[in-house]
Amino acid sequence: MGKQVNKGLELKILRLKAGIRQYELAAKLGIHPSRLSEIESGRRAPSPELVERLTQIVKVGQRGLR
Repeated sequence: MGKQVNKGLELKILRLKAGIRQYELAAKLGIHPSRLSEIESGRRAPSPELVERLTQIVKVGQRGLR
């Protein structure tokens, strides 16, 4: 679960740096805000597709994620 938490925390940090609220990002990703919350807290792993869409939204490359 360690990597899952780290990935979720990294995604949250990217979202915050981009100045996007959780509910706004969830809407752009087409997912429920509670699912995004679970991902950011490490309770749920993001799919590779979701990570790709998120990185496109916050304008960073996936190489920015560990």
